[in-house]
Amino acid sequence: MDGWQELVPPTIEGVLGYLSSGLLKGIGPKTAEAIVQRFGTDSLDVIEHHPEKLLEIKGITGEKLEEIKAGYAESKAVRDLMTVLAPFKLTPKTAMKIYEHFGPDGAALLRKSFYQLCQIPGFGFKKVDAIVIKSGGNLHDPMRVQGALFYAIEKSRTEGGHLYVEAEKLLGEGLALLNEKIPQLEQRLQRPQLEQELRTMVMTNVVVSKKGNIYLPHVFNQESETARTVVELLLERPEPVLLGPVMERIKGKLGITLSPRQYEGVEMAFRHNLSIITGGPGTGKSTILKAVIEAYQVLYPGKIIALGAPTGKASRRMAETTGMGNAATLHSLLGLQGEDAGWQEKKELEADFLIVDEASMVDMWLAHQMFARLKKGTKLLIVGDADQLESVGAGSVFRELIQSGLVPVTVLDQIFRQAEDSLIAYNAKFIKEGMGQLYYGRDFAFTEALSQEETAALIRVLYRGTLRHTAMEQMQILTPFRATGDASANSLNAAIQAEINPPAADKPEISNGGRLFCLGNRVMQVKNDYDIALFNEDGE
Repeated sequence: MDGWQELVPPTIEGVLGYLSSGLLKGIGPKTAEAIVQRFGTDSLDVIEHHPEKLLEIKGITGEKLEEIKAGYAESKAVRDLMTVLAPFKLTPKTAMKIYEHFGPDGAALLRKSFYQLCQIPGFGFKKVDAIVIKSGGNLHDPMRVQGALFYAIEKSRTEGGHLYVEAEKLLGEGLALLNEKIPQLEQRLQRPQLEQELRTMVMTNVVVSKKGNIYLPHVFNQESETARTVVELLLERPEPVLLGPVMERIKGKLGITLSPRQYEGVEMAFRHNLSIITGGPGTGKSTILKAVIEAYQVLYPGKIIALGAPTGKASRRMAETTGMGNAATLHSLLGLQGEDAGWQEKKELEADFLIVDEASMVDMWLAHQMFARLKKGTKLLIVGDADQLESVGAGSVFRELIQSGLVPVTVLDQIFRQAEDSLIAYNAKFIKEGMGQLYYGRDFAFTEALSQEETAALIRVLYRGTLRHTAMEQMQILTPFRATGDASANSLNAAIQAEINPPAADKPEISNGGRLFCLGNRVMQVKNDYDIALFNEDGE
């Protein structure tokens, strides 16, 4: 590209949309409308070359004029970006997002190669590549290769939940991506070029290579810094305590008797500044937590205990089972407002003992934030079920801490009496151990169906029947199919909604992504959004 010019739609609507976008400090919707009404399509020319004419507009004072001139100058970089990225038909808001990522040099960087955009969420390689190829771009552009490799790593992280990609796998995926739209064999890229560009990315710190695994730099830092903190915690030696008399006192106060394994878990929590308690449903994790909390309060009456969990629902359940009303989400406890909070000043957690429940849902980003905020000497007890589904975000922190063999772990495998002799916990244990012989009864039954259609019909009948004596909030349908067939989540959700909570004239509703949501529908958050504090849990 030899030159460029600023492209703002030369229409009243285009100029008004630009001035009303919020990009220009000092100009709100009303001021924008007044400027366009007075100067029409010449408004931008007036602001840049004859700003004093704005004083002709009622409400624009000398002080206001200086604010507008400063805002217009500051927005120059964003306007440059919008000009360079005209083929993408960006909104000013998206241009600002790009500006925040690249800074003032963004336009210059993108003039060299559009593929820099692959670093920004929402600009996948395929989208950028299609526009560049359509405009006659170079298929062998080194930045195209780097964009594809970067995209493959990021996709593996966001969609696959992986912190890194093996170099061999990355090269194969990158090659397939680059050659997908190139039918001519002689024009296709070859592996040596990808290997060269990957080496360049490593040397310029665009990615990190560790033992043949390729990381994005910020993800590598999260993992390595967390590992370092874990080691430091393991090396700390807390003062020894005499638990026997305390546990006898607790036994009488709480009316609980711990099994030998549960007692070991309590002892381990006091012998180490980092320990883990894990077990399936019904194995007594909540009982241990009550005992640990009570013992700590007896031994250290002036010290602070903090209770946290990854989701609001888990923290509320934690508060109920422990009797501690201060349980909170980890995001609230750590003062996290968004995923960029990790780059802000880290305030130490004001707690001497942190207990984290439902830890299988903690991803690498959140674990990094948590470990980074522990003050020296803080005790950390992590509780959860290692066989639960992994976190929505990248990383399987809880499971890997257990598998490291370095962190003290208490595994609870004895099932205690369940409410009304529930069979679910027993069968969960049998299934995990590979046993085919299960217990059937009131709360665990097997119904045979020969097709998805028949299965869906049975599920709807069972749902309606259960709804007569159970609140909707206490019911959940699980299916291995997401979108295909009558028994898929999409089909079942639509069928149940039509029967139980159909649209009505007096019922608020909203349509999104081709789906209709009515007041009273249950929703599930399936992707963490740190910017608006929505995390992987059921909506309320």
